[in-house]
Amino acid sequence: MPLVYITKGSDANIDFQKPYLFHKKKDSSYQAVFDTSNKVRQIRLYFNFPVENLNLYDITITTDDEIKAVNLQDINVLGNLSFQNRESQYSINANGKHSFLELPKTYIYTSDFESIYQLVLPILLLLILIVLVIKSIKPIDIQPFSLTSITISLLILTMFLPDPIYNGALILIAALHIKKISWTAIKTEKTNLIILGFFSLYILHNIFSEEGFKEISTLERFLPFLVLAIVIPSIADRKYLSLFPVSAFVLGFSFLLTSLFDVYIHQNFEFISFDYFSKYLHPVYFSYLLFFSICFIDYNYKGKSKYFLEFLLFVFLIFSGSKMVFLLSLIVVILNLIKNKKTVLLIIPLALIVVLFSPLKNRFGDILNKEDFTILNDKHIENADDSRINGLTLRLLLWQEALATMNGFDYIIGKGVTKETNKTLENRLVNLGMLGHKNFNPHNQYVDTFWRTGAIGLLLLILIPVYSLVIGIKRRDKLIIQFSLFMFVVMWSESIFGRVTGVYFFATVILILMNTNKVNENSHIRN
Repeated sequence: MPLVYITKGSDANIDFQKPYLFHKKKDSSYQAVFDTSNKVRQIRLYFNFPVENLNLYDITITTDDEIKAVNLQDINVLGNLSFQNRESQYSINANGKHSFLELPKTYIYTSDFESIYQLVLPILLLLILIVLVIKSIKPIDIQPFSLTSITISLLILTMFLPDPIYNGALILIAALHIKKISWTAIKTEKTNLIILGFFSLYILHNIFSEEGFKEISTLERFLPFLVLAIVIPSIADRKYLSLFPVSAFVLGFSFLLTSLFDVYIHQNFEFISFDYFSKYLHPVYFSYLLFFSICFIDYNYKGKSKYFLEFLLFVFLIFSGSKMVFLLSLIVVILNLIKNKKTVLLIIPLALIVVLFSPLKNRFGDILNKEDFTILNDKHIENADDSRINGLTLRLLLWQEALATMNGFDYIIGKGVTKETNKTLENRLVNLGMLGHKNFNPHNQYVDTFWRTGAIGLLLLILIPVYSLVIGIKRRDKLIIQFSLFMFVVMWSESIFGRVTGVYFFATVILILMNTNKVNENSHIRN
């Protein structure tokens, strides 16, 4: 039988110090009794030994007040474990350590809201901040109202919302602008052609793979490259970039409001950091939006409004917890400090927040321990929760294992872009002992692209930010320079196209920037 571990009370993470055992009852069911002095928030069932054909009929959570049935279809599965539905039961097969089932919800209790009045002041302060932001932001000019202005606005404002919404916006913009597509506009700006070439390479890889078009998950994720590189050149206008800061503030305040409730319920400030803060949206991708919003405001705003808006975006960035994006954003502000000493009024309070906000401070501390790098020499990692695995060493391990799968002609054309390639890395990670990270991508866009498409794909990838940077320098276009450098740098630490949100964001911003100019921001560069 599995061991049971729980998150309890105000804890943010599973307590692995206290396992709970199942005991067989007279009716042949099994029961695990938890410590009732703390509220149970989350439940996991760990299988540390091989299990074959263990049948699971139902799970119920019993408290003094109620009995709740768990929806087995919503259970999360991790590790070498299969969880298959067979009519009225589920069959469980587990192969080895660190495989687990996670029950699908965090438990909230009526008693959690007994002192809800304590949230009145924080929510009032939040509302005041929202009003001040509305007053500080310049009026959004997307006139004249037309199909173009409405569809581009929808695309940008829905970009960081759940999948079906922004996919619908992409379909809409493609369908309504198909007649406006101009080959002249596309070929005038070479960045469009580079992006189309990059996407075409992935199509060729898919065609000549063993799966062919039976497995097109990567192509589906990369499809915005094709659509946006064809549509945007004929309708690009920099005025729409002002919608990115609007999106950042709407999402940031929404996340902050929900995090206030989480902190109140759990009595733990860790619930205002990282994944807990950004909820459904990966915090790294939210930090990309925040970076560009900071650059846009730094370029287009002046005076108190500029520093106030930048300060709030930095606070959201601190809560999101991306170390590299935070440092790059700080560089943007420090460069401004050289020109304007008033920027110090922004940096001092931010420095205090970083010092006081322990989750972000701990993330920087993780990468400074040289002993952690010894894990790179291990042939097998016995403990999947080894303390030496942190943000940096995990990335180095992923790069090391991905590149180790390559040989011969792979260096020219890559290993492929389908799920079979993913399984190659997955098998190496399992053999290494990293079961909890077996589904990870290489966490480096250069390594990921080289691994999948070889030197040809890597060259096209590098050309996107490098060519844009060269053009930005020639035009003396600050936004292009900043965004191209940002894109070039963050690809070292993340597979930015590993999620469709990254494809949408980077493609949209770079295409709008490159197909317009800063001298007359409402005109196309081809004119």
